[in-house]
Amino acid sequence: MTNLSFRVLSAVIALAIFIPTVYFGREHGIYVLALFVVARGAFEMARMLFADRYPKFVKRLFVAMVTSVFLIITQDQLKSAANFAFTFSFVLIASFGIFLHKQFKDLEQILTFATRNSLGMIYICYLPATVVWTTQTEYGVTWFICLLSVVFAGDIGAYLFGMTMGRNKIAPDLSPKKSVEGSIGGLLFSIFVGVAFHWLIPTTPVYVMALCGLFGGFFGQVGDFFESLIKRVSGVKDSGSIMPGHGGVLDRLDGVLFAAPVFYFAATYF
Repeated sequence: MTNLSFRVLSAVIALAIFIPTVYFGREHGIYVLALFVVARGAFEMARMLFADRYPKFVKRLFVAMVTSVFLIITQDQLKSAANFAFTFSFVLIASFGIFLHKQFKDLEQILTFATRNSLGMIYICYLPATVVWTTQTEYGVTWFICLLSVVFAGDIGAYLFGMTMGRNKIAPDLSPKKSVEGSIGGLLFSIFVGVAFHWLIPTTPVYVMALCGLFGGFFGQVGDFFESLIKRVSGVKDSGSIMPGHGGVLDRLDGVLFAAPVFYFAATYF
């Protein structure tokens, strides 16, 4: 089977799971999907952030910590504890580093253990949590679909503009194929889709939807570059292999995670 066939097949399977889960499950279905993304994403992130030179317990601790905090802060009655949960998780991780210091190679590794855990906590726990919080607002499921549509439309626009007009590279050290022209095309597509969703979310002004398209598309592209940065520093091609031909969960959803806070802000205050 060719690589394209693998990509198409895995995409079809993913959609066959995603569509009925969201359609029938609504907010609860999205929560289940988000929990899966967190658990699988934590595993992928641990693989990239904590290579074999770290003690073996580090990866398991990271996955357990991220998943546990996500389960806590996404409970509607415990949302206000999000800041405390993040602060306490940092203190707990730092404590593990200090008390288990003899298991680390050197002092610098203890420090990177703590800082990389904090980075991973924000990326793999708090960004997905904003997706769940968005679904708990008015028009929550529609906002969720808008988030996905804006980011994926940006991907399509960037690909089309980049293939036909791409000349000037943005950051070749991070992603050699991405161009300025592709980026602009992606933003135009994202803005168009954001504005179109005004008809499904009529209580939000059209200019706010346009800004959601603009900033959602922009941060979606930043998320793609940031994921590329982590992979290049870690020396891996893909974050995982759960979707043949596509890579891991983070390879597919990096842009969605980075754009999610924009839509949570808009859904909450507009």
